[in-house]
Amino acid sequence: MQSPIFDAMLSLPQGENQENIEGRSNDNPIVLHGIIRQEFNHLLCYLHSRRGGSDSELECREFLISVLKLSDLYQIDTGFQFAVSELKHASPMPFKPSLKLKLGRQYWINEWVEPAFRALMERPVSSITRLEAHQMGMEFFWVLVMTKAEIEDHYRALAYTEPALDQLGDLCETPQACAAVWKDEWWNGITHHLLHPETPCRSQSGIIAFLEGTDFNGGICSTCKASIILKLMDSPALRYEEAQEDITTVFVMDYQMNG
Repeated sequence: MQSPIFDAMLSLPQGENQENIEGRSNDNPIVLHGIIRQEFNHLLCYLHSRRGGSDSELECREFLISVLKLSDLYQIDTGFQFAVSELKHASPMPFKPSLKLKLGRQYWINEWVEPAFRALMERPVSSITRLEAHQMGMEFFWVLVMTKAEIEDHYRALAYTEPALDQLGDLCETPQACAAVWKDEWWNGITHHLLHPETPCRSQSGIIAFLEGTDFNGGICSTCKASIILKLMDSPALRYEEAQEDITTVFVMDYQMNG
């Protein structure tokens, strides 16, 4: 056998009464408490043929998860490695990030945890279903929700007041007009991108590209426009979301590794 658990189980002394030996007949089978029959059948398919009985992606995934689960339980190293390798290359459609996160956490497949969590971080919280939240686990779902809330608070505060326009001495001939147009553009342009309810644009590169592509209706001189872009390129305010996601992911991985 490939399992030391099964080896030990089948090598136990059976006693003198042969009729009462478990596994001798269908009327007296070996009982594996807590094991689902279909999952065990999947394990047997793997042990005999290294593959499941269906080409369906969904059923193939169920087969691999069963092999992963029971190989971990019964210490079948080859089965565990097989399932991990096959699931790694599975189609992303049936293998959702929340399930990948759950399996990564449950079976200590640490390389799955970070990409799965980052994929969930990219989605609006409202799009995460109850099942997905359950698969994530209360701790990780709470961390994700709190991080999202902090990011939203930051960008609402950022959108409320435009960054000051640094005007370079005598190089700007219309400082008051430039300041007024910049304030108007921030509120009616940038703020709409930052706070868009469905597709917000918060990346530094996205905001810079937007500014580079607008002429402010001719209301800002080239010097002030260059000053604005340079200031925002140097500011960490538009890198907040990326920075918070990195910090949160470090926390998640530390929790995964150290509990």
